[in-house]
Amino acid sequence: MTDEIENFKKYLAQLTPIENESFDIASEYFKIERICKSEFFIKEGQICSKIAFISEGLFRIYYLKDGIEINTCFCKENSITSSFNSFVNHIPSNENIQALENSVVVTLSSENLAKLYSDSQIWQTIGRLLTEKECLRLSDRASSLSFESALEKYKNLLKYQPGIIQRVSIQHIASYIGVSRETLSRIRSKIG
Repeated sequence: MTDEIENFKKYLAQLTPIENESFDIASEYFKIERICKSEFFIKEGQICSKIAFISEGLFRIYYLKDGIEINTCFCKENSITSSFNSFVNHIPSNENIQALENSVVVTLSSENLAKLYSDSQIWQTIGRLLTEKECLRLSDRASSLSFESALEKYKNLLKYQPGIIQRVSIQHIASYIGVSRETLSRIRSKIG
């Protein structure tokens, strides 16, 4: 078993106990992909046919609105990423997922995930738990956008994803919290 697949197994074991046999059956469906910095996992307009566990690296999810990039998420190692609406509904994605660093992911196609769901109760449980985790992330993000000031958003980014600040450009962080680079510079100077 490769290190990347072993990392994925450890990640899933944190969600729910998974027997070696159940994992090994699924491992024939896993594909290891290397995505270089600035390359895309998915681009707007494409149908996202796979979900990815990030073994190494960092991605950003962003939309284009009137030619402006709006970052909505930073996904780092030991997390799952996909254009979920596209993946689930088999429709063109309205978002882009781009590598901010050289990255290694373990992917699973929607077709193979459906096979696992039909063949295994544990994979149905894993799918439900991953869906719940994504719903909670989206709920937290919606609350943040609705009720927090830019300063609070930045402080929460420092608190809950401290390593991101060193790995992501100021431009991308500013977009993520919904301010200009200049405003973010002022916020950062207030925090010291």
